[in-house]
Amino acid sequence: MRRRLIPPREDAVCHVSAGRDKLGLDIHYINAFKGRGIFTTVPFQKGDFLLEYRGKLITKEECERRHRVYHDSLKVFMFEFKFDGKLWCVDASQEDGSLGRLVNDNHISPSAKMKILNINRKPHLCLFASRDISPGEEIDYNYGDSDWPWRCKTETSQIQKTVSCLKPQPNCIPNNDLDLKHPEPERVNIIQCTT
Repeated sequence: MRRRLIPPREDAVCHVSAGRDKLGLDIHYINAFKGRGIFTTVPFQKGDFLLEYRGKLITKEECERRHRVYHDSLKVFMFEFKFDGKLWCVDASQEDGSLGRLVNDNHISPSAKMKILNINRKPHLCLFASRDISPGEEIDYNYGDSDWPWRCKTETSQIQKTVSCLKPQPNCIPNNDLDLKHPEPERVNIIQCTT
């Protein structure tokens, strides 16, 4: 396993401040249902900073307005969270070349955890490795909400499960392992980046 050059939180602040993604991550097409995902090309240690979920920081009210006008395929890029006692949203629906918007959900055994970093009094959503990650592994995290269609449970085969969960059906029961409308990622206060 490689040795860390700088502490993970400082690494996050440096990448967030520069507005760039970290090296060692790559986009791969997975399948028609899941789409694209982010995979590692180098090993990461538990606790390492991976990437930021970048987009437009908007208020709860603006988030609700966009939810009314956006197509369902864009709504999945809206990340709602609490910061300083208020509800906020990062709208990453616009394709901007950043990797964070392509990280997939995994509510069973995620490889990363979302944390809110307070950088210059603004919230930034950053993913950190929740375990050691080998090259070639997908980066994923728990989205928190329990009503995502791909989390649907049925007693059919995997293919039928995928197909039946694309359309609401009476035998399709959501996975209620988590009952969080607005997950509260771990909050970290950082003021500036020191190198």
